[in-house]
Amino acid sequence: MRRRAAVLAGPGPGSVPLVRYAVPGECVAVLPAGSGDAPVVAAGVGVLLRRGNLFGHLTVAQNVLLAGRLSTRRAPENAADLLELAGLAARGDAYPDTLSALEGARAGVAVALAGAPEVVFADEPAGELDGLAALELMDLLCAVARRGTAVVVATRDPDIAAAAHRIVRVA
Repeated sequence: MRRRAAVLAGPGPGSVPLVRYAVPGECVAVLPAGSGDAPVVAAGVGVLLRRGNLFGHLTVAQNVLLAGRLSTRRAPENAADLLELAGLAARGDAYPDTLSALEGARAGVAVALAGAPEVVFADEPAGELDGLAALELMDLLCAVARRGTAVVVATRDPDIAAAAHRIVRVA
């Protein structure tokens, strides 16, 4: 089982984006949310953003397939397997704007995993979810870690950070 870590950030802008630069020896760049562009990441790294990693004009399954094709690594699983893992097997034909907030976050996890990364960096992944939905998303990220992908979560929420093996506090 891979480890889970949380970067627990204090209030104010600028502390959570630490996750964007946390891969030693490699540059990990994440474009600002809402830019309309896909995140650009180093090989072996998956990124999960607060609003997911989804293009609105593609179905959920098409988003996962595209992420796998754009990856520099060969993905060992197909989109259907990743959607099953994310609990979205029946929603592959849905468009992002028809998903609930939790479904969108789950779809973002499937997209982040599409390139078979060694580590997934999650930048406030539960920021738009209520308490129960946030815990469900963290359960999914813990399942991802149990399958062998390391997970690093940047958050301001101590309840979310509590799911980690290790917490790093950023003032």
